[in-house]
Amino acid sequence: MALQKGDFVLVEYEVRTKDTNRLVDTTDEELAKKEGVYEQDRVYGPVLVVVGEGKLIPGLEEAIAQMDVGEEKTFEIPPEKAYGKHDPGKVKTVSLGVFRRRGIIPKPGDLIEIDGQVARVVAVSGGRVILDFNHPLAGKTLVARVKIVAKLEKDEDKVKHLAARRLRAKPEDVDVEIDRERGLVRIKLSTRAALRATPSAKLLLVDEIRRYIGWVKRVEFVEEYEIRREEGGEKREEGGEKQG
Repeated sequence: MALQKGDFVLVEYEVRTKDTNRLVDTTDEELAKKEGVYEQDRVYGPVLVVVGEGKLIPGLEEAIAQMDVGEEKTFEIPPEKAYGKHDPGKVKTVSLGVFRRRGIIPKPGDLIEIDGQVARVVAVSGGRVILDFNHPLAGKTLVARVKIVAKLEKDEDKVKHLAARRLRAKPEDVDVEIDRERGLVRIKLSTRAALRATPSAKLLLVDEIRRYIGWVKRVEFVEEYEIRREEGGEKREEGGEKQG
């Protein structure tokens, strides 16, 4: 049975360009390292997808909605359902002097921010710089391999993975307790997760919980920090800070 809008699922995937087979995104840490696209600050492993949420490119989102739990398939995503067609109107020529005044020496392939937008340097010649403001994958047909690992049914699991996604933490660094009668969700964060839990991230997480889990009236955060003693000193202790 196909998934329904609002279902919480854990997904593994890898996405490549069709023309060169270059890996552009994956949830597999070892594959990312092997093919040179590893991101140090990223949490790898199955990712949370809320069906219909719109956080993925349309072609990937549509395909996932038609899959079953445990299913794995490979499919193509045309440019119009990925990063759009390449728009020649977004290729601009800028004087090299503009960059020199900023102390920048542009080289082909560089990504440069100008006027609040990011562009790729296509060429530098005759005192002019050709910039492409299209997405680097614009015009590309992609090939995606996707597997639906699990469907989350319990509210505790949904909150755990919402928190892990929003805080860029591992799910095992988040514990969740719920009290339906009081409308309470208590989120306990390990030291690693707590260090990523900025006030703005917490507020965004609370808003997501409110949106997806209707009975919740209050969210509490409990942050734990380990205190490591020097050898020969007191034993390591754990302390907690509770925030409402």
